[in-house]
Amino acid sequence: MANRSPSDQPRWQTMARETFAFAEFASLIVDPVYRGEDVPRGDGRLVAIIPGLFGTDFYLWPLRRWIARIGYRPSTSGLWVNAGCADRLTSEVEKWIEGQRSDRQIVLIGHSRGGVLARALAARLANRVSHLILLGSPVGAAVRLVQTGAEQQLSGVTMNAVARASNTARRILDPDCKFPQCGCGFINDMRRALAPETVVLSIYTRDDTITPPEVCIVTGARNVEVGGTHSGLVFNPSVYREIARSLP
Repeated sequence: MANRSPSDQPRWQTMARETFAFAEFASLIVDPVYRGEDVPRGDGRLVAIIPGLFGTDFYLWPLRRWIARIGYRPSTSGLWVNAGCADRLTSEVEKWIEGQRSDRQIVLIGHSRGGVLARALAARLANRVSHLILLGSPVGAAVRLVQTGAEQQLSGVTMNAVARASNTARRILDPDCKFPQCGCGFINDMRRALAPETVVLSIYTRDDTITPPEVCIVTGARNVEVGGTHSGLVFNPSVYREIARSLP
């Protein structure tokens, strides 16, 4: 019998595996990296962190707390929930960041679908973004699709169940949204190249049951594989070490 990839597992197995994120959180709390030990000090730059699909800023508080601890200025995304029209959501995050009144380069971190929004926003803000950090985000596949004119396939870059849920939420929250046929600013931003100054780090887990590793590979980025769950990427000590390595 052929081996199944993580994304081919039954839904109940997928959800059951994601509960291991609690173990990753427990490991993080006692890890020296979370205390900031041997981590280079930051320069006070604004770091905006965007949640994944159906997520809110709440579950990202450990990451924001650590970002502050190592010398940066963390920011929420300003989204009440990451669901609905991608163009609307990207514009809302942009408006929120503008309200933070930062006159320096900023860092964008996005988890899962939040990474897709972060990628579009990084293109929009150009050289104002020093780093784009993606955690379990299908940005690699999304960029390849829009650059080849296959935008209609964007909803299939992750598990079908997740895509269906996302599309249903969009129809409810933004009934006038015709994505991807609309040719909106989000699509144009995804087609646009990032500024040469923007450093891109994509971290993914080989065991991801929600976003397959292959869709997270970004051309020209530093692509890093770690162990663990999709949800747990925001608590994974290995992820924190890679972010600390990338930011200075």
